[in-house]
Amino acid sequence: MPRYFFDVKDGHRLFDASGFLCDDDTDAIVRATVLAIGVSLNKPEDDPDRRVAVINDEGREIGNVPVYSKPSYENPTN
Repeated sequence: MPRYFFDVKDGHRLFDASGFLCDDDTDAIVRATVLAIGVSLNKPEDDPDRRVAVINDEGREIGNVPVYSKPSYENPTN
């Protein structure tokens, strides 16, 4: 199984040094989606540039998933 890395980008970059083993690119995108939800819960403020980048074991970014802000009473659709 190939290893994928999930970097959080939001003006500065948080590198994932260990990564995860995933079946393929699609599985890695699904994992990034789950990670993006976790990031939104830990850092709920709105940042339209924040995303989780999916990096393959060759060091290439194969996709990214936006991190939305945590829904709130004032902004329930985020």
